[in-house]
Amino acid sequence: MKKCIVILLLVPLLGFSQEKNKRVEFNSISLNPLSIYLGGPGGFSISGDIGLSYKGNDFLVSGQFGEELNLFGSEGDSFAEISLSWGKKSELTSWLQWEGFVGLSYFNYKRKNLDFTHDRSITVGVPFITKLKFMIGNSFSIGTQVRINMNTVQSVMSGGLSFQVDF
Repeated sequence: MKKCIVILLLVPLLGFSQEKNKRVEFNSISLNPLSIYLGGPGGFSISGDIGLSYKGNDFLVSGQFGEELNLFGSEGDSFAEISLSWGKKSELTSWLQWEGFVGLSYFNYKRKNLDFTHDRSITVGVPFITKLKFMIGNSFSIGTQVRINMNTVQSVMSGGLSFQVDF
């Protein structure tokens, strides 16, 4: 099921990128290697995204995966999210930039239960992503990233350090 969702999100983008007039352009690649997430018990997460532009609009194809930190016999819940978002970018100064995105996501929450097998809940979510980036060089930035995924299963909020390369 995860593969079908990813293919449905990426096929239209790949089709446009083969045209000679390059209406879809790659803008950036970002990695958030270690975040803290809250929602349910909370734990650590990792996320990454690819920034695209199409006819003056900015899009973000992103994924996030997180798992509860197992301390003191906790259950070890985990989640996975794949999203497509639309947003805006703003240059505050020559060295400080802000990005904000909102979209739709495929959200999978897995709750480990000691009495039964794994309890999985799959739903559609609404992700909100914001970044505050400090430009280190012409195309590299380090900043903070906050992500919120609102859904019917378990809303999740995460924050951490983001590394981004702009093209």
